[in-house]
Order: sequence, then structure tokens, then C-alpha cells
Amino acid sequence: MTHSWDTNLALFSSDAVSVAQGNLLIQLLPAPSGTVDDSGQSKSFLGAEVRSRDTLTYGRVRARARFAKGSAVVSSLVTIYTPWPADNWNELDVECLGKDPANIQYNAMVYTGPPTTPPVSQSVSPTEDPQKVRLSQDPSADFHVYTVEWTPSSARFLVDDVEQRVWTTHIDRMTLPQNVLMTIWASSSSAWAGAVAPETSMAVAAYDWIELYRYNAP
Repeated sequence: MTHSWDTNLALFSSDAVSVAQGNLLIQLLPAPSGTVDDSGQSKSFLGAEVRSRDTLTYGRVRARARFAKGSAVVSSLVTIYTPWPADNWNELDVECLGKDPANIQYNAMVYTGPPTTPPVSQSVSPTEDPQKVRLSQDPSADFHVYTVEWTPSSARFLVDDVEQRVWTTHIDRMTLPQNVLMTIWASSSSAWAGAVAPETSMAVAAYDWIELYRYNAP
């Protein structure tokens, strides 16, 4: 994808995606001078969003990944419903904050406002429910298996098949078909992801494999 948003210092670009030794690599690169997004905002980096063509409505996503290290760097495994402008919102995130990679953030986002009638001219904003969990291992040092399991009753997040979080707060609103994303980007929020530093540029996340399973109701 080739887009961005206000708090993302990177423009997504295919230039930041490669394959080496059987792994998908996505990285942050210095952006050429004059790089701007569709709204004319200047971007300092090129990042990557690799998105599935197919969607899941309930299911399991598993990926063996080595997330990226570096202040301001966010690398992730995401499921998301996002026509743009978004008329509704469903999203589940496994986000590695590269300033402290062991501090993984698990997030669930749903739209809780009044109903909309697609197509909309202005995107809705989701209600977020993030939780950080400190892992015993460094996700940027080696590969681990990250799982998002989504059913009508809960969303579960696991690392190496060990449960890290169960989310049920607005599970009744988590009903929309979602694409699967693998992303790397640079955040403008130094309080959340750390300040931009020399290590921000050239940060790399690697994905060995990814599996998608559809949910069959009992």
C-alpha cells in the first residue's frame, strides 16, 4: 500500500519490502527529499504495509516473526476492517514498540458512535482498548509465533502458544470482515514509541510464515 496518516512519519512503499532467505522483510528507509502523502504531509521515512487480499470474519491468524528494534519504530501483526473513508471500524493489533521490544501492546479497536450509512465522506474514529504486556523474551532478537484468535465470544492474543490477553469488552461489535496486515512504520508520539533516532532508519522486521484459519461455529 502507498498511504500514511497524521501520526505516521513514514509513507508506505513497495520499496521497503523484500524477500531474503525465505523471509518477508519490511523495513524503514530514509524517504527521498520531497516525499509527501496524499494530503501533502511531508514524510521522513518509507515504511511498509503488506495486506491480504482475502478477509476473515472470525478465525485465527498465526505468524512466525522477528519484530523490529529502534526508537519510534512500530512493527506489527494486524487484522482490520478499513474501507476508506471508514464507515465502521474493527481492528486487532499485536504491536512491537521498538524502543523497548519486550513491551508488546495488544490493542482492540471498534467504532462505538452512531450508525453510519455507507459510503461516508469522512472517516469514523475508533474506540481503542490497548494493553501492554512485558514478555520474557526480546521479540527483536529472534523469531516467535504470534497468534490472534477471534471468535464471537472473545479475541485472544498468544505468543508461542502462551495466552497473553483475552479481550471481550465490545466483542459484540467485532463482527466485520478483516484483512490481515504486516506493517512497519515510525510514530510521531515520542511518549508512546520513543523519539526518532539514528536507529529508526533501517529498522527491519522479518516474517518467516503466516497462517490463516477460518472459524467454524460449533
